[in-house]
Amino acid sequence: MQCTILMLIVFIIDLIIPLGVAVGVLYVCCISLLIREKIKVTRRFAFFATILITIIPVITFNEQTTWMAFVNRGLSVLAVWIIYLIVVKHRLLDHQMKVYTSKLEIKNKELEQFNYIASHDLQEPLNTINSFSSLLNKQYKGVIDKNADQYLDFIQQATDRMSDLIKALLDYGMIGHNMHIEKVDCNRVLEEVRSDINALISKTNTELLINDLPEINGYETELRLLFQNLISNAIKFQGEQTTPVIRIGATLETNQWIFFVKDNGIGIEQKYKDKIFAIFQRLHPACEYEGTGIGLAHCRKIVDLHGGNIWLDSHLNQGTTFYFNIPA
Repeated sequence: MQCTILMLIVFIIDLIIPLGVAVGVLYVCCISLLIREKIKVTRRFAFFATILITIIPVITFNEQTTWMAFVNRGLSVLAVWIIYLIVVKHRLLDHQMKVYTSKLEIKNKELEQFNYIASHDLQEPLNTINSFSSLLNKQYKGVIDKNADQYLDFIQQATDRMSDLIKALLDYGMIGHNMHIEKVDCNRVLEEVRSDINALISKTNTELLINDLPEINGYETELRLLFQNLISNAIKFQGEQTTPVIRIGATLETNQWIFFVKDNGIGIEQKYKDKIFAIFQRLHPACEYEGTGIGLAHCRKIVDLHGGNIWLDSHLNQGTTFYFNIPA
C-alpha cells in the first residue's frame, strides 16, 4: 500500500513537470523498497511502474514533444526491470541461504546426537568390558597359562585405546561449540599451556623458546588446545638421545599473523604432508609413538574456525615447522 501511494505521488509529479529519465530513478527507489517482499508482489509493482511511466508521453503529447521524451521513457522502464531482476536475484540468494542454514542446523543436531551416543551408549559396554577384563586379570593372571595372560592384556589394551579414541572423537566434535570470540593474549595462553604440560616438559628436558606473541581475536579454549597439540607432538616425535628444542613465534604479514612452531624432531616425509591432518591418520604404529592420530585434525579444525590455514615445512630427520595464519 505504501509503495502504491509513493508511485502515484511520483506519477502526479511527472504529470505536472515531465522529468523524463529522472523520474525513472524515483520509480526504481519505490521498487527497491520491496526487496523483502515476495517476488510476485515486486513483479506486480514493476508492471504498475511501467504503465505509469509509459502513459505520461501519451497524456502530455503535443507538437513540442520530441523523440528524446520516448527514449527517456524507455530508459526509465529498462531501469525499473533491471532493479526488479536485482531484487529477484537477492530473494533467490536469500532463500538459498535459508535452505543452507536449515540443512547446517540439521547436521549440527545430528552431530550433537552422535556425540551423545558416543559418550553414553558406546562408553557403557566399553566400560563393562574394561571392568570385567580387570577382574579377570586380578583373579586369574598366572592361574591358566601365559597365553591366557597375554590375551587378557590385549583385551585391556584394546579397550583402553578404544576409550581414548572415543574421547578424542568427542573432543573433535566439541570444537567450535563455544562461539564466543574475544581478545586473546597468546603469551598468556602459552604460559597456561606450559603449566598444563609442565610434567611432560620436565620429564623430557624440553627447551621451550617463545618469542613475544600478539593479541588476536579468537576462541581462547580452542587456541589453547591448538598450541598444546603442536607442542605435545613436537615433544613426542623425537629421535633417540635427542633433547626437544621448540621455538614458537609470530610475524605480521599483510593483515594476518603467521605463527610458527618449530622443533628438532624426526621430521615428516614430503608425501605425508597432507595426510597427517586427516582424522585418525597415523604415520607410526602405536607401539612406537602413543596417541590417537587426531591431534593435527584438531589443529586444522581450530585454524579453520579462525578463518586461517595450517601447513608445514619438514624434512626427514631434520625437524618440522608448523605454520598457521590468523587474521590480524
